[in-house]
Amino acid sequence: MDDRVWKNVSIVLGVVCAALIGVAGALMIVGNKGSGSNPTDQPGPSVIASDESPSASASVIETSTPSSGSPEAPTPSASATQVSGAQPATIQFQGLKLDSEKASGASARTFTFTSDGAGPVKVVVNRTSAGASTRLCLKVGTGKFACKVGTLPNFTTAMADGPHDSWTVTVIGYGTTSPTIDLTFTWPTLSPQVTLSHGRLQGSSTAGVSEALNGFSVAFTPRKAGQLNVQASWTVITADIDVTLLDDTTPPAVTVDDRLFSGVTYLNPAYTYDVDPAKTYLLKLRNKSPDSGKPDLTAQIVFP
Repeated sequence: MDDRVWKNVSIVLGVVCAALIGVAGALMIVGNKGSGSNPTDQPGPSVIASDESPSASASVIETSTPSSGSPEAPTPSASATQVSGAQPATIQFQGLKLDSEKASGASARTFTFTSDGAGPVKVVVNRTSAGASTRLCLKVGTGKFACKVGTLPNFTTAMADGPHDSWTVTVIGYGTTSPTIDLTFTWPTLSPQVTLSHGRLQGSSTAGVSEALNGFSVAFTPRKAGQLNVQASWTVITADIDVTLLDDTTPPAVTVDDRLFSGVTYLNPAYTYDVDPAKTYLLKLRNKSPDSGKPDLTAQIVFP
């Protein structure tokens, strides 16, 4: 074989070796990227993934990025924002009836609120009906939902760390169960405000309709003197709506205000009442008209 042939063969072999080296380097880079975590995929209340079986202690089932860490949110970063005047607020929805996630036309009860500054955010199912389980999901901002299933699921170590973080919570009966629960929220805020979407406003005056499907009952303690403000609207019906405020500081609760909104499609005007920080209140909203369909209720509760 003459020198020209050997020269051509050498050139070809050199090109092939260079190409193989380039491919190996690219694979190494891709492998390294795949082994790390992407912090932008993790919501504030990030939790680990596990199986979906319900239990009393709750299992974590839907998250953005599985990990081997604690099944709760990390603590805020060193740059967590403090907001002057923000204090923890607590509100509890009592006797809240949930749809079964397997039922036709089921809706998850959905709650939204905004935290102000750094501090713990807690969402806890405190009480439930026997033999049922709840799917509780939590997300912050536009992150992905983290979810737990159990008889008393909760998120107790989620942390707010921005000046104003938006939180969304959903609850629905797990599988074919339809529990009635108490659900408590605690978060740092300047002005406590919670919005309920996809509640129910079925008239419990009809036989066989549970009061737990009729509006809501919420307990709260104002942090300072000021005005309670409640707005609500619903689909399908015109109804007579009763709003009752009770002093529950020392049970049994005593009614301090009771108003009937006759023939309305939303609270008009909004319900307001001056509340005292030395007292604990129980607020009830009920449809006094006969049951008619399954009205979808939206309500906003603001307290000082």
